[in-house]
Amino acid sequence: MAEDAKYMTEEEKKEKKDKKDKQYERLIAARNFHYDNLNKWLITFYAIIGALFLALWTLHASATMHRYMELCVAIVGYVVSIGAILSIKGYYYWETNWIMLVHYFEKNNFKENGERVYSVFANKNANNCVCNPVAGTNVSTSKVALAITTFIAVLWGTFALYFSANLLMETCEFKDVCPKSIVVPISMCISCLMTMILLYKGAERFSSDLSGLDDLNIPLK
Repeated sequence: MAEDAKYMTEEEKKEKKDKKDKQYERLIAARNFHYDNLNKWLITFYAIIGALFLALWTLHASATMHRYMELCVAIVGYVVSIGAILSIKGYYYWETNWIMLVHYFEKNNFKENGERVYSVFANKNANNCVCNPVAGTNVSTSKVALAITTFIAVLWGTFALYFSANLLMETCEFKDVCPKSIVVPISMCISCLMTMILLYKGAERFSSDLSGLDDLNIPLK
């Protein structure tokens, strides 16, 4: 390869460089496109979830009981939250793919660190203090969003199960057998398990078709 480059004309070298520059620009554009879309979807999902929380609170605070409507809103909130987690996971998966490709391209085409942008860091230890209120720290925004959305999903699932249990106990002949004080922790535990199962099944059902893509098997480190 080095021997071939030695006998290339200046025009051929320029053409090769232009091709690499265009490929690099496309990689950056794809990475930025996915990052921008992740932010848009996050805002959309959180707006829907916030509206559902407001609807649930309005129903719950109403003088008239709306038990079945509360349950319906809680179920919708749970389904939307599961969809939000799967969407964020999907975008995070693709975002990681694009940034890995950018890193791989830079390391193989820009030998000097000064030529790189995305595969270098200025100083990993600078401005990295989690206890300092006016300093930054090394935290992944995508991971935080996933953690918060998972918590919200478990909370919606707890609401749905709690409302279901209350309706069941009100109509059940043995409604005094199970005290309401233990319904919440039981509902939360079931919601956690149910959320993990639904995420696993959802990832299987809605996975992207990668059959036409070659896997470069780029080392993770």
